[in-house]
Amino acid sequence: MDYKLLSDDELIVLFKGSCERAFKEIYLRYWQQVYRVAYRKVHHKELAEELTQNLFVELWRRRETVAVQSLGAYLFGSLRYSIINHYKSLLVQENYQNYIKASNNFGVVNNTDYLLMLNELSDALAKGIALLPKKTAEVFRMSRMEHRSVKDISKQLNISEKAVEYHITQSLKYIRFYLKEYLFLALIIRFFL
Repeated sequence: MDYKLLSDDELIVLFKGSCERAFKEIYLRYWQQVYRVAYRKVHHKELAEELTQNLFVELWRRRETVAVQSLGAYLFGSLRYSIINHYKSLLVQENYQNYIKASNNFGVVNNTDYLLMLNELSDALAKGIALLPKKTAEVFRMSRMEHRSVKDISKQLNISEKAVEYHITQSLKYIRFYLKEYLFLALIIRFFL
């Protein structure tokens, strides 16, 4: 079968059935276009390549659950979200670095202690997420870690927007409770050691 002759719709059907050759054709057909758009937006060759490559890796990883009506629209929409999330991440990093600099200027934070506590808190968050029901944990990750919209999550997981909101609410309640217990213990240890 010559995959170059297949339409996008035919490729999507084969791709969802885990056909690697269909995915390869999608990759060959769209990689350059997606890369060019990414480069025009970020003006950095390596970053554009990384965003493009990650988009295709994520597409393959979610091949069985992804809801794709139009391949081009899906890829360019996903690229848009990836770029937005990249810049959000840079902003968070910059704010964190500014906070650390300001804290160090006032002698508030010992970097080593702070990083250890941050790692412990990160581990506690991961453990808390692991205790959530599978679907709730997946919705939490997509919402809070991948910064996806309720509508996007709804389409991705093929559940209603109300169900997404319910899972987000439930996960936040549980995570807050779980981390509250952890933070209380961390504060006690910090004051007495």
